[in-house]
Amino acid sequence: MSSGQTSSDDTVCEGTSNDVKKLQNVFRVTVEGKKQLSGFHSRRAHRKSRAGCLTCKKRRVKCDESKPDCSRCQKRGLDCCYASEVSLSNGARSLDEAFALEDPTTTFFTLSLDNVTRGIEETLSFDINWKPDALWNSKSTHPMSTVAFQNFVRGATETMANPAIRDIMRTDMIRVSFTSAHLMYTILAVGMLHLNRVSPSKERSLAESYFWLHAIQLYQKALSSSVSKDNVDALLSSCMLMSVMTVCPERFAVTDSWVLTNRPEAMNWLCFQSGLRCILTLASPCIPSSIWATAFAGINKEERQIFDGAQQGRDGLDPDLADLCGIDDLTTEKTSVYYSPLRILTSLLQLERNAPNSGHCTSFMGRLECDFLDLLRKRDPPALIILAHWMGLMCCVSQWQPWIEGRIRGECVAICMFLEHSTDPRILRLLRFPADSCGYRLDDS
Repeated sequence: MSSGQTSSDDTVCEGTSNDVKKLQNVFRVTVEGKKQLSGFHSRRAHRKSRAGCLTCKKRRVKCDESKPDCSRCQKRGLDCCYASEVSLSNGARSLDEAFALEDPTTTFFTLSLDNVTRGIEETLSFDINWKPDALWNSKSTHPMSTVAFQNFVRGATETMANPAIRDIMRTDMIRVSFTSAHLMYTILAVGMLHLNRVSPSKERSLAESYFWLHAIQLYQKALSSSVSKDNVDALLSSCMLMSVMTVCPERFAVTDSWVLTNRPEAMNWLCFQSGLRCILTLASPCIPSSIWATAFAGINKEERQIFDGAQQGRDGLDPDLADLCGIDDLTTEKTSVYYSPLRILTSLLQLERNAPNSGHCTSFMGRLECDFLDLLRKRDPPALIILAHWMGLMCCVSQWQPWIEGRIRGECVAICMFLEHSTDPRILRLLRFPADSCGYRLDDS
């Protein structure tokens, strides 16, 4: 997205070139397993009508594309289904409801999944690199894409603690996905990731890498055009879902942490979380008309009550943390890089530990500014202590946020290992909470 780019749509949201460059850099991610995918080749670009109804496509007859029902289906009394509408059956209000209506062995359930399969293929057929037969589940009668999609709706969305976000992901976002290839790929990638972490499989691992590769490539391409009311829902949805890729890697060992390896790039998973904040800034004029508007407004209202809003001083802060960070009664966020993260952390630590509040705790990552991230990259002890306390908190609410087992607990252990030999008694005292929470036994324990 270049600065000054315009559109005929009055709701186009423009950002500065620096904002766009930052956002695109966030998604410049290397997908593990990319070499394994070298066997997939692009097809030659070609023109093909793809807007007809799925019923005509199945019968291999020409569709006049009339809506809500094409003339052929009306004439023959057939159910007319367009991919973008994801018509399942019997007035099902969401895919999750349709999947749950009948036992998977019934014809009804199979027909519903067949509709989903056709809808996915219809959506991804706009991507010239899509090969519907490239990935097939040897243990299922349905392709990997359908298995991943079903698992996203029935499994991955269950990990969302916020009910408003969860409901949108299962309804409005699903409808949007049938009009956006990058969002569809992202949903398939998250669904396959969730299934892989529960039940690892080499076959599914390849599929996950394949979906992530195409999701990121198409998302980067989408970022090169202006954000408008027509694409804001897909862009926001993909951005929100992509963060799961870096916090739930397929394999993560404590020794992989940037803290122990001294590889700054190993901290990219945390920098990645700033992507949503960047795109929210760029898309702010479009958000009121977005499918996410009501949910975001509700979250903002709740968080205004959670965070104390203090702008100066150490009142309410843990004395040891305040001392370690050099915060006194005159300190503000303008005079100390530690002030804002510590204020946010303090508010989160005071929350009752339950499912709704666990969702608010996850927002900490996305609130970290670049100057604080730079301190973390340099393994600055006060910054690491603040981050370790947040990670310890996430370990305490892991029953509602199981994704933290992907890397957050391991990163917390790594910070404890790095700092446990410090000669500063304040650091050793402050390590107690994160170490106990993540299950690491300190040397002096």
